[in-house]
Amino acid sequence: MTRFLFIAALAASSSVASAQAVTVTLTEFKLGLSRDTVKAGPVTFNITNDGTMNHGFFVRGGGLAKGSKELPKGETANLTVTLKPGTYDVYCPLSDGSHRKAGMEKKLVVVAGDASKPKKPGA
Repeated sequence: MTRFLFIAALAASSSVASAQAVTVTLTEFKLGLSRDTVKAGPVTFNITNDGTMNHGFFVRGGGLAKGSKELPKGETANLTVTLKPGTYDVYCPLSDGSHRKAGMEKKLVVVAGDASKPKKPGA
């Protein structure tokens, strides 16, 4: 039993360690991503509110709908999710969607292969 728990803990820590990181910067009324394409699998969004009012971060697509807590100005949070290939909407969900409508939204593309290697034309 102890051996099983150790193996389960090791597997959990290695999956977190292998998550891709995306830096998210929230301001009025922009949402910045350090990259707009990632490979499928675990992704950790490192979120910072550099704005002057509260903001949040939400990921929707591929059957996933998950977000961070509401962040006061100057605060940070992390959100780790497992993404499948496809296109996801990422946005600030605050104020009944008015932050999103004001421009705090982006598209995130998730590819099946290695997102760090550019594809050759015609491949």
